[in-house]
Amino acid sequence: MKTYLLAATAVALMSSSALALPAKSYKPFKPGYQTARVTFTERAAIARSQANLNSLKRRVHADGRVTPFERVQLRLAQARHSRLVAQARRS
Repeated sequence: MKTYLLAATAVALMSSSALALPAKSYKPFKPGYQTARVTFTERAAIARSQANLNSLKRRVHADGRVTPFERVQLRLAQARHSRLVAQARRS
């Protein structure tokens, strides 16, 4: 009897919290909305930057040991790539 009462209480609490959410609490996806703001040239630059970053990561992790200098190289390359992506999104 306790099990049924506990299960019924849990179901009631969960269903009431699900019903409490507003109907339009999300932003609908609009196809092409985000990609339309980045030009072909910017997408190519981002892809090239990501390829260079991946190449650097493979090279750094190839021997299984990451030196402090390599760690700095990785951090700077990631920051440079992030700046490029952010700049493309803002333009």
